[in-house]
Amino acid sequence: MPGGWEWLIILAIALLLFGGSRLAGLGKGVGRSIREFKEEVKTDEVEAKKDPEVVDAEIVQQQPAPRQDPAQIDNRSLDLEARERELAAREEELRRQREAETGI
Repeated sequence: MPGGWEWLIILAIALLLFGGSRLAGLGKGVGRSIREFKEEVKTDEVEAKKDPEVVDAEIVQQQPAPRQDPAQIDNRSLDLEARERELAAREEELRRQREAETGI
């Protein structure tokens, strides 16, 4: 650990390298940052000590799903299958057109 003379030599070298105004500005900046850090720590501690915020909420019971008629389900599945076949036919047609255009 540096003693008294070592600190004076280090301070003199720093003063020669950086100049008085730069060292003063550096000390001022360090002091300001330490002060801001302490303020932030204090505000965080104060906020942590506050009671948690209580929020009123309404409890809503889930409604049972409406029953669907099996005939409607069958009609929907048939409609879906028809749409899938139509889509597959369109995709096949587009693939053939691309092959014809590219000459593959």
